[in-house]
Amino acid sequence: MEAVYDSMTKMFNKKNIKNIIVYLICISILFIVHVTSPAGLSQVGFKMLGIAVISALLWSTDAAPIPITALIIIFLQTILGVADLNEVLKYIAHPVNALLFVGFSLSAGLQKYNLDKKISIKIIEYAGTNVKKLILSVMCVVAVLSMWMSNTSTTAIMIPIAASILRMAKGEHKNIGKAFMIGIAYAGTIGGMATPVGTTPNPITIGFLQEMAGISLTFLDWVAIGLPFAVVLVPLAWFLLTWIYPPEVEEVDVVDISSLDDDQGETDQLGVNKFLFYFGLIVVLWLSGSFLPVPDGWLYIVSLGGSIVLYLPLFGVLEWKDAEESVDWGVLILIGGGLALGSGLSSTGVISWIIGFFEQGIQGLPISLVAILVAALTSISILFFCSITATSTAFVPLAITLAMQIDANPIILAAAAGLASSFAYLLPANTPPNAIAYTEGYFETKDMIKSGVILLVLSIIVFAVISQVLWPFMFQF
Repeated sequence: MEAVYDSMTKMFNKKNIKNIIVYLICISILFIVHVTSPAGLSQVGFKMLGIAVISALLWSTDAAPIPITALIIIFLQTILGVADLNEVLKYIAHPVNALLFVGFSLSAGLQKYNLDKKISIKIIEYAGTNVKKLILSVMCVVAVLSMWMSNTSTTAIMIPIAASILRMAKGEHKNIGKAFMIGIAYAGTIGGMATPVGTTPNPITIGFLQEMAGISLTFLDWVAIGLPFAVVLVPLAWFLLTWIYPPEVEEVDVVDISSLDDDQGETDQLGVNKFLFYFGLIVVLWLSGSFLPVPDGWLYIVSLGGSIVLYLPLFGVLEWKDAEESVDWGVLILIGGGLALGSGLSSTGVISWIIGFFEQGIQGLPISLVAILVAALTSISILFFCSITATSTAFVPLAITLAMQIDANPIILAAAAGLASSFAYLLPANTPPNAIAYTEGYFETKDMIKSGVILLVLSIIVFAVISQVLWPFMFQF
């Protein structure tokens, strides 16, 4: 009897009660979508809207693992008759996932051969002993690595290095700890904006543009969009953090920082050289798509071919176990479910129906102002979705459809929503880098909110400036 009581107590704890309530709401929605649809929306569209609400509810409450919610989207689209099973399952194998897979693989190679840590240590040693310069150097290293690696992996690598520096600063220096750890989290997120493989909202945006608008962006196209933000926001975040949390001391002894590399053992120099060659070759081939006549989908073709070579016996530099450990398979599932959601919302007319409520209000506005509004709304919504991937999945298709209905270039509003999905500075739960930095105990949630609110506002201002100054030369306004 006592065992039954304990089992019931565990089942009806606070978290499970919340989940039960969420599940009951989701079930209720499934019944509601079978009644008469709202004016202007078809019955199939009403069902698709219900699926979108259910997915948003599950994502925002964490009532189900994020990848499982993506599978729920595909499952519901099928059983509710919104789409054919084969039609929605194709998104799991969407070309965007080839791009993400090679990104995870390159990240695995950097870690396997300890290139990430070696690069980090060398740059930090070069920075000297000035605390502010060290913080900036660490943030720059994190940002550059995050252009090619998982933001989570980059943050996990740099946290011990930063912790070592903090231990060398004798005495209790809370501000240095806050600036270092929050700075690493922010730099990981900001750096990811620069390349298509940097963070998941980027390939999601590229994928939706191809799927919904028939627009294929090259590797260099995205770099031209995202890199200026990374270049501006990293030093801006550094200045903000060292201003809000001024270091208690100016200098710190970092002579022993190289000791972090002592335990790496012998280096497989042949493996290192082969990996660097393949890495460089993949990047060069990516970039060549902007200058040479190449087949459609060149970005994905190179990604697929590069992945094969990296793991191919005799020629490759990685083993399959490296993929098992380093590839975030949940993200690949999430991308598939997210693309299925966006495509379903578009094909059933839900997005057009939603946009119809406020289309008149923005019809006469300059496209640059509309882009700023989209960026602001998207970045604020991260608070509710608690996931930059889920946020971009929800807002990028909306932005693309809005652009097409007001006769604007879809790239402009898609990039606005995609980039703003990475303005996740407020809460530890918003991104894995934020969460990893938070668990070290150097700052509290209120500290991240304090700096994050200001950086969020500054990021929207930076977006407004860059989109006004640079984008007119890149896109037709």
